[in-house]
Amino acid sequence: MKRTVIYFLFLTALNLLIITRLYSLFSYADITAVAYGKGEVAESALTRLARENESEKIFSEAVLWKAEGKVPISFSGTGREQIVSLYRVKGQQSAVFGEMLERGRYFTEGERNVCLLDTETARTIFGSDNVLGLEVDVEGKRLAVAGLLLGDQPLCVVPAGDGAEYDGIAAKKAERMSSSAAAFGTLEASLGNVGQQRIDGHLYYMTACLFYFLPAAGCFFWAGVRERKKRIIALLYLVLSAEVMIMGIGFASPGSDYLPSYWSDFDFFLQCFTEKRLQVKGLSCHQEFVSWQRMFGLWRQALVLEMMAVVLQVCVHPWVTGGR
Repeated sequence: MKRTVIYFLFLTALNLLIITRLYSLFSYADITAVAYGKGEVAESALTRLARENESEKIFSEAVLWKAEGKVPISFSGTGREQIVSLYRVKGQQSAVFGEMLERGRYFTEGERNVCLLDTETARTIFGSDNVLGLEVDVEGKRLAVAGLLLGDQPLCVVPAGDGAEYDGIAAKKAERMSSSAAAFGTLEASLGNVGQQRIDGHLYYMTACLFYFLPAAGCFFWAGVRERKKRIIALLYLVLSAEVMIMGIGFASPGSDYLPSYWSDFDFFLQCFTEKRLQVKGLSCHQEFVSWQRMFGLWRQALVLEMMAVVLQVCVHPWVTGGR
């Protein structure tokens, strides 16, 4: 009896952890981004994207970014210096940083002598995180701190000058569960060519959802098969299995990006699996911003927890319940 109680309490806690990860991943489901080679994206791409977005309203916000590499920044008041990753951006910074703005504000179009810093860098060079309006020296220029970003990646974000060239574009879909394929098509059409790397927040939320609900549906189905001599109980298990599967697909919302017009289209599934596997592999090797790192980290945590739940159900549950 005691081991049964401990088992179910542990399983409940595990499921709560999984659900919190899925909930957090849902907040990233509207992220889309395309990375190119250094300096391959023209500033005019943002204007073309805005023009194409006027009619269909696929995106709610978009930003261009350019990585300038590692540079030192300093504060004359303390004499402290920190090496940071410098990015020049144009557009709405929340399209890539999301809700990571801890204090202050994003800078607006036309502002020049301002910057965003991560909180840890601000504490390192200023000795405090109450630094809004103070100035740092960046590549010979004095820039006022407009806002602080969450995360421990040393980071400085500054406005790009007119006519700059960029490395990529990030945009948030107006509707989280809308087609990512259509979003990427619009992004790449505005840039004029296919990107080297795609970042799709919906992919990570969807796969984590399916990996949670479908094994659960399978466990209920197997329980129904084992209880086939008790027809009523077996039928209840099978109905529950179908409901969990339908609910999981509903939460994941795979849509036309992942579901073909007919299920025998194996080439569609093979191509889809190959494409998404390469996307995951690309992001695992190249996570440009902290927001992407957090999304990928949450996804990995969810999958590990879900695998633990499956092992508990398959291996531990029979032992706890005496083989029933």
